[in-house]
Amino acid sequence: MSLTEQDLHALQLALLALHEPRDLEELEAAIPAILMAAIPSEFWFWSESSVLGGKDPLPSTVLWQRPRRFTPRLLKRVFELLPEMPFSARTMKVGAAGPLRLSDFWTPRQIRASKLYKDVYRHVGIGRMLSTAFFRGNRAGTLNLCRSLDARDYTERDRKLFRMLGPHFIQALVAAEERSARRHGEERPLPSLGLTQREGQIGQWLARGRTNPEIARILEMKPRTVEKHVENILIKLGVENRTTAARMLVGTDLMRPEPASDPGEVRMPARIKRAAR
Repeated sequence: MSLTEQDLHALQLALLALHEPRDLEELEAAIPAILMAAIPSEFWFWSESSVLGGKDPLPSTVLWQRPRRFTPRLLKRVFELLPEMPFSARTMKVGAAGPLRLSDFWTPRQIRASKLYKDVYRHVGIGRMLSTAFFRGNRAGTLNLCRSLDARDYTERDRKLFRMLGPHFIQALVAAEERSARRHGEERPLPSLGLTQREGQIGQWLARGRTNPEIARILEMKPRTVEKHVENILIKLGVENRTTAARMLVGTDLMRPEPASDPGEVRMPARIKRAAR
């Protein structure tokens, strides 16, 4: 379906508001009004957890919600019921998925009959839901807009707007993390981004604005190998381009040490080094 002029105006206002400079606390307070102005909803939440195998995700979970409805007990029950959640099954099968509605999987009768509704959703007023998943390093998150079961369901117009807004929420979140880190003089640890040691080395130069051929020359690698590593870095960081990746990496402890090689250094080929010994 095509968006109306009014829809496009609402989208423009939301995008402008999302990209205003904010730290994490300010972003958490601002997001509900921004999203709900574009897509009217009763409840909003963002949940992000570590996805490292074998570990309980609950201790690492970040939960933003407005109004506050999820209690620790209900949140724990959500994780216990993850295998029964249709969103989770779809995401595990195809990767980052969405936006998806609860009604894409279940009828109202099936929703009411589910353990998820009986144990969790009815207590927090969720019967209609529009959700989209994101992966950042070793963390997985879902952005969710919700209404009660008696409310009007989300439309294809809502789904289209949410699809456009989701990536900009992630960009705003990354920018807010960087702003908060700078404000508190902190750095995000590199392991939290899920990068390998080699990807971290390449990320050092990526964050300094170096091109793939330049990085290949500095690290004595093949350009195609560097290209593949950069592709993996973008996937793990959950971004679409190297400019956004560079901004993320600047806010990590990856930038603490000086690079192993000076970008202006003329490197002596190994065969000449051996001959000079």
